[in-house]
Amino acid sequence: MEILIVEEGGFCFGVRRALEMAHDAIARERLTATLGPLIHNPQVVEQLRRQGVRVVEDIAQLDPGDTVILRTHGCSPDVHDQAQKRGVTVLDATCPFVTRAQREAQRLSDEGWQVLILGEPEHPEARSITEHTGGRAVIVEGPQDLQDLKLTDRVAVVCQTTQRIGDLNALVVALLSHARNLTVSNTICDATTQRQEASLALAGQVDVMIVIGGYHSANTTRLAQICSEVNSRTYHIERAHELQHQWIAGADRIGITAGASTPESAISDVYNALKQIAGEKPPS
Repeated sequence: MEILIVEEGGFCFGVRRALEMAHDAIARERLTATLGPLIHNPQVVEQLRRQGVRVVEDIAQLDPGDTVILRTHGCSPDVHDQAQKRGVTVLDATCPFVTRAQREAQRLSDEGWQVLILGEPEHPEARSITEHTGGRAVIVEGPQDLQDLKLTDRVAVVCQTTQRIGDLNALVVALLSHARNLTVSNTICDATTQRQEASLALAGQVDVMIVIGGYHSANTTRLAQICSEVNSRTYHIERAHELQHQWIAGADRIGITAGASTPESAISDVYNALKQIAGEKPPS
C-alpha cells in the first residue's frame, strides 16, 4: 500500500507564527491566557493548558497584570482598549492575512460601500471582520443569501481567508446582475488556495483520502468537503486512533492532507497508524 502526503498540509504561516509567539511568552513566564482558542486544534489548546495558559472569552475574565494573546482568527477592534483599561498586556497573534481582510473591509465600509463578507456567520474570523466595519458588513455564505438582502448601488465583497475561490467566483457572478457598481477584494489566503488545490488533485488519484484536523476548524472541514467531491472515500479525523480498518480495505493508494492548524505530530501519527494497519494480516 502506498501512502501519499500533501506537501502543503499542516501548519500555515499564521498558525506557526502564533504558536511561536505563545511559546516565547511562556518561556519568559509572560503568558496568562488566550482570548478564545489560539487555533482550532484541540491537541494544541490542551498542550497550552498544561503549560498554564487558559482560554478566556472576555477581557473581563483577566486580572490587572495578566498577559493575553489574541487568537489567529482576530477579534473586535475594541479589545485593545478594554485590555488597556483593565491593565492587561496584549500580544496580537492575529494572522496577517486576516488583518488584511479586516482592514480592507473597514476601508470599503468607510468609503460608503455595502460590504458583503463571503464566510461562515458563526466563524470567529468572519465575525471579527464584521466588527471592524462597526457591524455594518453582512456575512453571506453564497448566492442563495442574496435573496433576502436589499442591495445598494455600490456593493463590495471581501472574503474570510479560508474560503474557496470557486465560491467567490459564484458569488461575484450572482452579484453582477444585482449591483450597478461592484468591487471585489480577494482576501483568500494564497496558502489556503494552494492547499485546497493540492488536496483536490491528490484525492482524485488515490483510493482513500484522509483529512486530518480539528472538527471545529473551518479550513479542515472545507478540505474534507472538497476532497469528498472527487473521492467518496474521504474521511475527516482529528487523531490517529479514529482510523477504522474497513475504511482502507482493498485500497492500494491512500492520500493524507491536513488543515492549517494541524500539528506535524498528528500527521506522523496517522501515517504510522496507516502503515501498521496495512501490515496487519486480515482475520482468517
